[in-house]
Amino acid sequence: MTCISPPEPNETELLTYLDGEASPRVVAHIEQCAYCHQRASRLHRLQEQLSIRLFRATCPAPEKLGEYHLGLLPPAQTETVAQHLQKCPHCTREVAQLEAYMSDLAPALAPNRLEQAKEWVRVRIARLVEGGVDTGSLLAPIPAGIRGEETGPHVYQAGDIEVMLEVQEDAERPDRRVILGLVTGLGDPETLQIHVWRADELHTTLPVDELGNFVISGLAPATYELIVSGPETEIHIQDFAVNDEDA
Repeated sequence: MTCISPPEPNETELLTYLDGEASPRVVAHIEQCAYCHQRASRLHRLQEQLSIRLFRATCPAPEKLGEYHLGLLPPAQTETVAQHLQKCPHCTREVAQLEAYMSDLAPALAPNRLEQAKEWVRVRIARLVEGGVDTGSLLAPIPAGIRGEETGPHVYQAGDIEVMLEVQEDAERPDRRVILGLVTGLGDPETLQIHVWRADELHTTLPVDELGNFVISGLAPATYELIVSGPETEIHIQDFAVNDEDA
């Protein structure tokens, strides 16, 4: 495949097209030329991959935010995290979610057992690194000619732990959705459970198989919280939206 009307747009002109700032001549050429449109698509995917890799690169690791919340960091690290929180809304939200979780947990525990509970289970908020809105503000705008490409699964990370989620249509109930999931990096998969919450109510609890896979079926379009629960660690995936158009 070659350009239909040489000279083909250079890299700078392709970038202006992806940013929505190209001249009418460049826009018309790319939208009419399949070869140059393909070049623009490849450049856009490269931008997405770079954005994902760089997104929140300077943020403290989730476990460090948890240790900060519990007051377990040395003074110097505590000060560093505190200064970061003054400027980073993402980490501030994660710390607030941890505080809310521990506040909800406290009434169910005797006061002298709350500190023990903090040691029994490490609560970590997973971060979306691919396939969802958390990275969207750093991605280049997608031009009309490139929209509709498959975005792939939602990938969440908490340190070395990774959770992949993909929403599909429920074959038995077209008005419902199924989440296909995979957990890696959290010890023996057969010791894990998945808890699905909706509006502060437990929707379902199910096991993870020996390969780390799980399937959540019969989900109505809504926003859910998913908790991957292990013997010593809980991974929280907040505000996971299951929409009609996800399948």
